[in-house]
Amino acid sequence: ENSTPEQQRCKALVDQGPWEGLPDCGYPEPPDSVAEALARTLKHREDIINANCVKDKAKVEEALLCALTTLTGQACSVQDKEMAVALMYIRDRINVPRDMSIWAARRMRKALTQTAAAAGPVQALPIPIDNRYDQQPTEFSRAGA
Repeated sequence: ENSTPEQQRCKALVDQGPWEGLPDCGYPEPPDSVAEALARTLKHREDIINANCVKDKAKVEEALLCALTTLTGQACSVQDKEMAVALMYIRDRINVPRDMSIWAARRMRKALTQTAAAAGPVQALPIPIDNRYDQQPTEFSRAGA
C-alpha cells in the first residue's frame, strides 16, 4: 500500500464497489463470468455457509441463495440485518484467483452487496490481520479445487 490518492481510491472501490472501471484487469469481461461465479459458489456452498460468522446457518443459506438469484439478474433482497451481515462476510472474503476469476468475483461481490442493501448499512466482522483462521484451507479442500 503506497497511500497515494489513486491507490486509496482503488482500494475503496475493490473493498466496497462499484467494481466497474477498476484499473486492475487488462482484458474484457468474458461471457461466462456469471456462470463461473454461480458454479464456484454452488460447488462450495456448504463450506461457505459453515465458515460464516453468522451462527444461524439457515439465515446464511437463505441469504446466499437470494444473492445467487440476484446474480442471475432476478430481483431478490434481504431485510434481515443478520442475513445482510452474512452476505458482507462472504463478499469481503472472496479471493481472486483462489475462489474465482476477477470478473466472476466482481459480479459476485456486486450481487452480494445489492442483495444486502435493503437491510441498511451493515458491517461484517473485519478481516483479521494477525491470522486468517476464518479461511482455513482444510475446510474447503473436501470439495476439491
